[in-house]
Amino acid sequence: MYLTKLKLPLSSPNVRAALHDSQKMHRMVTGFFGTDRKHADLLYRSRIRGVFAELYLYSEQPVNPERLFPGMGPVAQRELSFWLASMEAGQVYSFQLLTAPFKKVAEEGAKNSRRRALRTQEERLAWLERKAEQGGFRILSVQETPGEKKTAVHPAERGGRLTVDAWCYDGHLVITDADAFRRSFREGIGPGKAYGLGMLLLAGG
Repeated sequence: MYLTKLKLPLSSPNVRAALHDSQKMHRMVTGFFGTDRKHADLLYRSRIRGVFAELYLYSEQPVNPERLFPGMGPVAQRELSFWLASMEAGQVYSFQLLTAPFKKVAEEGAKNSRRRALRTQEERLAWLERKAEQGGFRILSVQETPGEKKTAVHPAERGGRLTVDAWCYDGHLVITDADAFRRSFREGIGPGKAYGLGMLLLAGG
């Protein structure tokens, strides 16, 4: 598994378009690997910093530099297998997570339930605590701030224009089950992974 950090120039029309349409960002990011997100086992997160957007990626294969657009360049790339294998219960990390807490609601006449965004902070933090327990960690401290509205434009038959309200969580966690935590780290937390959500960024340990 690889962690890659790229700089995307905001002067690029392609980059600006991708930052405003998560479907375009998804196509651009998967294009770095020449496959789809699932086959690349890909999670990503973008953050604007000055005249660049920083793009973080977790993937099972390295980025192909020949597929980058002009002006982009790998800032750093690190193979994570040894670090992941060294994780154990009791280790403490600071974390940041951009995600979209939700609940499933059954709709009359519909075959499947639909996701509904959680509206109160109490509900969202309870959701995050449940995800932590399932994911092999416990939250020691956390601060919630409004994140980004992730917008994607699909064909009409696939829902047309969709918007997801994301929330950002900064805090500290402790690993309680190393195997479960590694799975959670690799697979991401919550929905919207194709839109750049669910990536658990860690520091310390």
